[in-house]
Parts: sequence; structure tokens; C-alpha cells
Amino acid sequence: MRWFEILIWHDHRVCSECFARLTRPDPEPGESAMEPRTETATLGVDLIEPPASIANVAPMPEARTTCNECGSVRGLSQSETLSTSEATDRVPALAARLQEAGYHVKTDVIYRVVDHLKGLDRHTADDKRIFAIAAAKGVQR
Repeated sequence: MRWFEILIWHDHRVCSECFARLTRPDPEPGESAMEPRTETATLGVDLIEPPASIANVAPMPEARTTCNECGSVRGLSQSETLSTSEATDRVPALAARLQEAGYHVKTDVIYRVVDHLKGLDRHTADDKRIFAIAAAKGVQR
């Protein structure tokens, strides 16, 4: 289980909901954080009217990564238990992440294990454990 958590579940570049690769939006072409936004602006020279009080200044919203595949905010797994079909729909992305990590993957084994464990009452609600077992059984070094 720990292997799966380190390799997939807690990897900030992988969505824990659908196992898709997470991407952050890129800056506009030719834009960097240190370039002025307007033709007349120069770094450190523009005069900005100070607010009347610090209470008038709203903090900038924090950038969040949203999965392009399932819409999960920050790529975190949702709390609802997946149905068998929802779980098996995630197998190709899980297999792709395992292949990216250098493993030879038997996708058919992962499908069979997920399908089998989702059918057992004692395992059906523990999706993380199901995917961890399926991943471990579906890879060869």
C-alpha cells in the first residue's frame, strides 16, 4: 500500500480521483513574472495609488490546479465510493502512470482485480486499497 501511496496517490502531479496527469496553466507566450503588463509600465517605477487602509486590500486568490479530466480541485480524491464501472474507467490512466514510472503493466490484470474487489462487500468502499492492490498485482519489474 505504501508503494502505491508514494508512487501515485500522493504525487502532486497525478489526480487521485481519476489518475490523469495534472498540468498547470502555462504563462502567455513570451510572458514572465518579471515583465511589465503594459507598454508604459516599467518595473519598479509605476506609481500605484496606495489603498486608504490595509482593510481595503483583498488577498489575491490562490492558484489551484483543477484536473482537466474529472474536474477535481487540486487533484484530490472525492469522498464518494466509486461504482464498479467508474473504477474500471480509471484503469487506463492508472496503467499509464505506472508505465511512466518504468513498470511493465498488465492492464488486463488490473481490470480483473478492480472488478473482483469491487464485487466483494468488505472491499467495495475502499477504492484506494482496491487500486493499490490492483496496481501491485498488475506490474512486473
